[in-house]
Amino acid sequence: MSQDETSGPSWSDRLFGGFRKTSERLTENLAAVVTKSKLDEEQLDDIEDALILSDLGPRAAHRIRERLAGERFERGIDEAAIKQAVADEVAAILRPVAKPLEIVAFPRPQVVLVIGVNGSGKTTTIAKLAHLFQEQDYGVMLAAGDTFRAAAIGQLAVWAERLGVPVIKGPEGGDPASVVFDAVKAAT
Repeated sequence: MSQDETSGPSWSDRLFGGFRKTSERLTENLAAVVTKSKLDEEQLDDIEDALILSDLGPRAAHRIRERLAGERFERGIDEAAIKQAVADEVAAILRPVAKPLEIVAFPRPQVVLVIGVNGSGKTTTIAKLAHLFQEQDYGVMLAAGDTFRAAAIGQLAVWAERLGVPVIKGPEGGDPASVVFDAVKAAT
């Protein structure tokens, strides 16, 4: 079996797969920018704007812009080359702070907080994590802390039902901290 077959998708492939909507917005925004054979200041500005509009943040966008300004594209500049350079730089930004999610026996309960922008896949990720923890014989409980987004509580409740795990809910528009407090209390 080759190295590629055993290692699976690369870090940047997983990163862009995990941020599908951000990646799609970035692709749309970059497609409008990359039309020449080399990046000039205007294109770099447009790429930086596209990155910010794609929820990457101004500091990260500026860092990526600076890297692209110094980048030599051997086969010319196209959308795929720019996207790969952006993916590599985002991975480089995240690498120092990335660490595996380790669930240990104590202290209990273990709390996993999931945050992100609307539409980034938080609820689906929560369901995948819950399923993973179930497969590892951990007890799982979900807390519907997103009390402000319409349908968020219901969506998490549907996943909890499918997975056969309890979900702690509060009223829509209620205090998220109260929901989390109640969940931790119920789990202990």
